[in-house]
Amino acid sequence: MIQKGRIPAHAGMRSNGSIDAVDISAAATTERLILHFHGLGPIPDWIRSEERDYWCDEHRFTAILDNIRALSQLVPIEITIDDGNMSDALIALPALRHRGQTATFFVCAGRIGQLGYMDASAINDLVSVGMEIGSHGWGHVDWRRVDDAGLDLEIDASRDMIANVIGRPIDKTAIPFGSYDRRVVQRLRRSDIKTVFTSDGGRAPLTGWMLPREVFRTSWDDNRTLNELATRPLSTAASMRQSIIRVLKRLR
Repeated sequence: MIQKGRIPAHAGMRSNGSIDAVDISAAATTERLILHFHGLGPIPDWIRSEERDYWCDEHRFTAILDNIRALSQLVPIEITIDDGNMSDALIALPALRHRGQTATFFVCAGRIGQLGYMDASAINDLVSVGMEIGSHGWGHVDWRRVDDAGLDLEIDASRDMIANVIGRPIDKTAIPFGSYDRRVVQRLRRSDIKTVFTSDGGRAPLTGWMLPREVFRTSWDDNRTLNELATRPLSTAASMRQSIIRVLKRLR
């Protein structure tokens, strides 16, 4: 009998980092892995150098999607994509639909319709086939460094604008740069947001108001990295370190 939440002792990893399908159990788990992507495909000229490490080649993205389908039998894996780049509609959407997968797309309200970003029609194309839409703020700024009026714009006005675009309420928010502190958390709690997504790393609980995500980087060893993120048990020290970092960010 396979213990819940455990990888079978005989599980084998192929040379490309994927796990043999026969070794994956549908074991129950108390955690999920939430992946966090940004732009896909060729990197536009206007993307800043510090953002290029988070841009995912189209072939790598589709290969990761294929591995997610197998690993999802072992641990729930969710896909999120930030910023509202046009590649969400041109690359992510067809790749997801081809595999019967879904994702949540976090859009910057102030970028809708700008060069390189989705317009209202593209966003509604995502919604029409079952994709979820959330807010990534208004102008992709660090929320720790804006005043109270700026937080109102980023947290609530952005959701109102996106809700007007798709005709339904927006109750999910992803924090730009994963940057937050006590003041930001308190302002988020005063809103009616049901789920807040960070970039803190680690697996997330199945339920919760503030959830960590694992960010794709070009340095990933793709399948092997994904397998480790989804299945490797955290040591007690590593788990405590992650928890302490999250608490400190909320208190600073």
